[in-house]
Amino acid sequence: MDPLTHALVGMGVAALSGDKFALSNPMHLGAMLGALAPDLDIVLQLFGDVPYLTHHRGSSHSIPGVLVISGIITAGLWLLMGGVNPGLIFIWTFLGALSHIALDIFNSYGAKILWPFSRKRYTLNLLVLADPVIIVIFAVVIFWPGMSGLIAEAAFWLAVMYLGSRFYLRQRVHHMLERQFAGDAIFRIVVMPAMVSLWNWSFLIETRDSYIIGEIRCFSPKPGIKKILEKVPLSPLIGKALKSRMGQLFQSFTPYFHISHCLEDGKHIVRFCDLRYFIREDFLHSATVIFDETQTIIDAVFQPYNKNRKIRLPEGF
Repeated sequence: MDPLTHALVGMGVAALSGDKFALSNPMHLGAMLGALAPDLDIVLQLFGDVPYLTHHRGSSHSIPGVLVISGIITAGLWLLMGGVNPGLIFIWTFLGALSHIALDIFNSYGAKILWPFSRKRYTLNLLVLADPVIIVIFAVVIFWPGMSGLIAEAAFWLAVMYLGSRFYLRQRVHHMLERQFAGDAIFRIVVMPAMVSLWNWSFLIETRDSYIIGEIRCFSPKPGIKKILEKVPLSPLIGKALKSRMGQLFQSFTPYFHISHCLEDGKHIVRFCDLRYFIREDFLHSATVIFDETQTIIDAVFQPYNKNRKIRLPEGF
């Protein structure tokens, strides 16, 4: 989720204490800082795009990670501000940090909450990255005069009901797609929030022979198909691309991807595309591994967020 949402929900957590949010209160400040701190993994960007993309929403978004983060924040606040039992500062900081990873697993990118015991990225596919309803609900907590504890409790119950309604709508879309594509040999259906609209849902349908990517409105009986990608048979070359450093990076980046293979000017081109995000007639994230005629990797390029952004990844690096 975006920093504004995390900060507002963290302040909402602090308001559950019953007092109006105040930066001078170390418990309140701890809850807000805890809600923001997991995204400090952005500092990995200083070491390059690959370390950041590999580890983003990894250790800092796990239960062990937020325990460590909460301890560090608690120690700093207690030393700087004092006056409050450090155990209480830790509890509120930890609750704020938990709100961060909870929000992140509600969107399509997810988080590795069980790292280092599991590298799986968990996601519930319910919220867009900056959900205006969540933002408004928790902004009210901050600006509402008086009775902040009761307002915070009401805000969290409203958020739970809103998430429940999102879950219902997602399941409704899932059932609609099952009926619509009942004649196909469906392996799986994945329904995700659309990139920009609260009323639209993106979907990925994997059949025996293809991937169907599209978007559908909550109450529309007809899905809009944006792309149909044919599956290519697994070959030794594609297997080598999957096992390459770029292939491993891309598979850790997304659980839903398509592979294609073509021959251009004597070179074998293997392309990966992330099937989660389709914008303006193209996929948001892609990668390419290029082999020469001896099937030796001569280039590997990762293109996250923008086709003009090219991150080269030497195989021997």
